Amino acid sequence: MRNREALQTLLSRARARVDPAELGLAPRSDPRGRKVAGLTHEHMTRLLGWPEHKYGYVERGKLANIGADVLAPIARILHLSDHEWEALVLYATGLPPAFRLDPELGTAVPRPWQRVLASTSEMAYVNDVAWDIVAYNAAFTRLFPRGEVPRNTMRWMLLDPEARSVTLAQWETAWLPLLVPQVRAAVAGNPHNRTLAKLQADAKRDPVVAPYFEKPTAEYIQPRADGARPVLHAELGPGWVTMCAAGPFGVPGGRLMFVLFDRGDRPPVEPPMYAPTPGPVDPALASRTGNDGNEQPCGEPHNPDPFEPHHNEAS
Repeated sequence: MRNREALQTLLSRARARVDPAELGLAPRSDPRGRKVAGLTHEHMTRLLGWPEHKYGYVERGKLANIGADVLAPIARILHLSDHEWEALVLYATGLPPAFRLDPELGTAVPRPWQRVLASTSEMAYVNDVAWDIVAYNAAFTRLFPRGEVPRNTMRWMLLDPEARSVTLAQWETAWLPLLVPQVRAAVAGNPHNRTLAKLQADAKRDPVVAPYFEKPTAEYIQPRADGARPVLHAELGPGWVTMCAAGPFGVPGGRLMFVLFDRGDRPPVEPPMYAPTPGPVDPALASRTGNDGNEQPCGEPHNPDPFEPHHNEAS
């Protein structure tokens, strides 16, 4: 048990929000006979079908080996939000939940990520948990012949003839061995996702891809900017792409992908960065912007304090 107090507070507060009448139960009363809002431990025990006192032990953090399988039915009865579900499992186990209560999570991406894509000149896109593309920028379209962006990046990389023979250079040696373990891991983590299940089934029927599912491969869960791979860019010609992945919070399994393209020789793997940072990574841009990120006119100094007069103002 990692944080009993926080666990008990979260569950007791959530119980108080639920009207017993909505679940066909009689409301509880205090010693004076006045109705009190929310579900009691007895209500929870009845709804869960558990032995007497078990729910109380769970809420107080006194039950040994409280896992997500024990917490999930409680969370569903109490209509916990995704934030509350994640906190509940963290408080009880010290680890994030391995699955989400809402199966739709991982498919819906908040709209502000569209602005992030539009703000970069690098190829970039956002995909959901099953690699369906949710949004992409104009630079990404130029990678593909005829500018046709695939609906699902993983299906395209694994099974599309043009991807295998044209765009993804050295496909069978540089790409395929790293794609199969990603699919295997995604299906294991999302066993009820139909898009992923169909993708894996179709891949296992492909005569070239199938053998890679049947033999051991590298345990490669997702790209981590860990090396460039060869491509043929539809406009820029041959080169290398480095896949930089980030996971938008609130989109389990979703990815924000920056695809960095380099012409010529394969770019070397550079040493990682560590804190503290010595300064901005784009000093030329920083010198032309103010503290709020707005570009300043050339030759005009930025006044950091809006309430402090300029030197040429009368005092």
